[in-house]
Amino acid sequence: MNRAFLYLCGLLYLGYGLWVLLSPETSLAYLGTDLSIVNTMSDLHGSHGGLNIAVGLFLLWAAGNPDWFRNGLWLVFLLNVGYLGGRLVALLSDGMPTGLVPAVMVLEAVLLVMALVLAKRAPAPA
Repeated sequence: MNRAFLYLCGLLYLGYGLWVLLSPETSLAYLGTDLSIVNTMSDLHGSHGGLNIAVGLFLLWAAGNPDWFRNGLWLVFLLNVGYLGGRLVALLSDGMPTGLVPAVMVLEAVLLVMALVLAKRAPAPA
């Protein structure tokens, strides 16, 4: 179960990163962002595309490496603390988001809790 969770997270981040990198128009259409602005595309490709690809690849590697497995779980926890924390700040300052964002927030909360529980249960590397 622990390894399956980390492999699933790796595929999730890798898949999302590839989707944003290869087709930002479809992957982020629900935001209603003007994707014709060069700076917007550059940021999306880097922060949502490239970074998620790198994280996904690391998580897939960590899932199969006993010495790095627990670190991979902590990374999933920390990423989702950041994502969800940022969205909660936006919720307080800007109001309730629409579209897929509330569902994404629920997913982030689930991943955060699961990663925390699994990381605490995982044996420390030797």
